[in-house]
Amino acid sequence: MIKYIHLGYPKNFSTSLQRDYFSKHPDLYHLGIGLENNLGYRDSTVEKTLEVYLKSCKYFKYKEVEKHIQDHFQDVFLKSKNQGYRAVGISAEHLSFAFTYDGLGANEKSERLFKIFGPQTKVIMIIRNQFDLIKSLYREYVRVGFAGDFSHFVKFLYKYQDRNFVYDLRYDYVYKTYSSLFGNENVGLFFFENYRNDKGQLIKVSSGMPKLYHDLNTFLGLSQTKMEFGHYNEAIPSNKVTLKAKLNQANTHDIGNSLMETAEKHRIKKYLEEDLNFFEEEHETYSDVQKKRFLIKQTLDSKLQQPLSYDVDKKFSSFFKRFYEYGNSELAKSIEIELPKAYANLKF
Repeated sequence: MIKYIHLGYPKNFSTSLQRDYFSKHPDLYHLGIGLENNLGYRDSTVEKTLEVYLKSCKYFKYKEVEKHIQDHFQDVFLKSKNQGYRAVGISAEHLSFAFTYDGLGANEKSERLFKIFGPQTKVIMIIRNQFDLIKSLYREYVRVGFAGDFSHFVKFLYKYQDRNFVYDLRYDYVYKTYSSLFGNENVGLFFFENYRNDKGQLIKVSSGMPKLYHDLNTFLGLSQTKMEFGHYNEAIPSNKVTLKAKLNQANTHDIGNSLMETAEKHRIKKYLEEDLNFFEEEHETYSDVQKKRFLIKQTLDSKLQQPLSYDVDKKFSSFFKRFYEYGNSELAKSIEIELPKAYANLKF
């Protein structure tokens, strides 16, 4: 039986794949995320594992639950095999990068995943040229509370690269980390640019199936089943992003929380209740969600519009250009495949 781990990256079809591919392909016993809703899991142990123990949990705390997690996943793997599924696995974009400063590094995540899933597991990496991804991530960070403009965002990426996702986008490092554990033949590298055309439309094969589905089915050894490809988590329009950032300045939530808290607090609800026996009122758990939704509605309802500028200090753009283009050239050497052109001439 095949086991799979979809690492993400974010803003690379992740939610659509979770909702419409991994959760709905008849050959797959998907454990989460994406079952029935954007944050749906097969059970609470899987949920806590992906939302806490593989995301931010420090070493000694993880050791307390490591065996339980491994045993639980082995039971789930056996159950799915007995039910006749061809593959079982997980999908979580937070496995690929540190959304917040408390996120674990790729090496720690990969080692824990290897002990849970074991060798011969199929690892799926869907990547996108770093500058396009950073611009898309900026819009997402503003959606969930970041209060600065794009130039501030890039400055903070440079300034705090020791603890943010800058090194998670060195795809050569991440690829080597996973291939050294699971084997080169088991790490599938897919390029975002090969699946969407210049107009933003999905590229399809002759049968009408999205090319991404076709290639994932081939990599995982699944039947070429026809399925829908929906769109979820619609981004804030570019001409509204600056307005939302200004609203975030006066209405702190999620990514704007102090270092003593965390973003997306509602995602660790099961962990707090089941593992820490800590309960709080619903309005407290979902206060950030409610504030975010209110501010997004206020943003979209406003008649104000402002062009989104991607101008940044040349010191920072030059650093990231050298840093990522070198990494991309190293990745091309590792996989012996020419990367799409967008990876060799990065620019905001």
